[in-house]
Amino acid sequence: MMRYYELLTRKNVVMATTGATAIYLVSKTLLAMFRSPPYNPELFKLAGVPVEYYPMSSALVNVPGELRKLLEALSPNLDDDSKRTTLHNITQYIYLKESEANICTNDDIKLVASFLDDDNKVIKTEALNALKAFTIIWRFKIKIQEYVPKVAELVTNTWDTNLQVAGLRLLNGLHIPDNTHPLMRRLLSNFMDILLMANTLAKVQVLKFLSTLAQEEDLLYDIMNSQAPPEFLSLFQPSLPGNLLCELLIFVERLSAGRLSPQYQSVQWQYNDNSLHEVIFGDNSRLSDRLLALIIHPEEEVQTEACKVILSLRLNKEESRVLSGPPFGANISVGPLESTGISQANTSSLSNHPLNSRASHPSDTVGNDGTHDESDLSFYPLQTLDDTGHSFHPMDSGRIVEDNSRSNLHPVDCLDNDSSSI
Repeated sequence: MMRYYELLTRKNVVMATTGATAIYLVSKTLLAMFRSPPYNPELFKLAGVPVEYYPMSSALVNVPGELRKLLEALSPNLDDDSKRTTLHNITQYIYLKESEANICTNDDIKLVASFLDDDNKVIKTEALNALKAFTIIWRFKIKIQEYVPKVAELVTNTWDTNLQVAGLRLLNGLHIPDNTHPLMRRLLSNFMDILLMANTLAKVQVLKFLSTLAQEEDLLYDIMNSQAPPEFLSLFQPSLPGNLLCELLIFVERLSAGRLSPQYQSVQWQYNDNSLHEVIFGDNSRLSDRLLALIIHPEEEVQTEACKVILSLRLNKEESRVLSGPPFGANISVGPLESTGISQANTSSLSNHPLNSRASHPSDTVGNDGTHDESDLSFYPLQTLDDTGHSFHPMDSGRIVEDNSRSNLHPVDCLDNDSSSI
């Protein structure tokens, strides 16, 4: 009975609960997949997938070349209301008439991006939305990457929710060039402030952006070592929206996966006491308790991500323990008494053991004829019996004694002498 209660540790209960939940969620997903109806393209047309734009006049939409007219009308000399309206219509027209947007030029992108320097926050937000619309065309996405530093500074230096969301949505749709990594490293604390103090929509977007940065090898340590106040764990609340929790769990999973990469493990990193690494992966972290509460979240996607993170953290600890040990094939040298714990008294008693006792042999002593002494040997072969029943030492068969004063016999004579002695 005592052995049964010893197995009911907190660690074993957590592992059993996590495993059972993961099996349940996987089984439920597979069952839903098998019961799902066959693919029908018409369903997607009727689904009404939401697109972020305001309604426009159907007459305006059907006018060919309207996008070009709007771009030609856009000018810094317009009043603020005209700028805002024109940029807004450009954004909606790009989504509705992608074929016309495809014939735009890089000069059009440069024109729209110039309004990021406007003094009005609303106009800056509309310019960010227009640039985001242009990213649906691949060649314009490459051009817009040139404005990543400008957008990142706008997001972190301007505390406006709409502007932050628009800027983060644009950054999440772009590839972050390597030459901007030093800037991103410097702005990490600002992104963490948005994560802790902004509204839900901005938090979701900044988590997506941080997850992208966590996949960059040269930025992973900086994210790990960034300052994270204790209230960071308050984000893992079951009462928060499911989309926010999912992005938060994906972010932690990316950090856990990057932490175990060979490149990251090859360096002995040092972390600050209040760093994000210590809050999530530290010995005193309370993240596991928060994750257990998310397993019973009403949304299945949150439950699945929570189970994945728990298993990832468990694997992270196991592999970290293995990686922190000696490398495979290492030559570990210990003292003769260190690894066994045998005391000097026990060694003296072992020396009297029959297997350790040495049979006396004439060759084991130092003689006047210059024979060597084997008293320092740590291994002594046992005596055995020959065919005649006499005992002999195994080393005698290989011993050759050369004495020039008595070795003038012919080999045949030696054989005869040996035979006669037998």
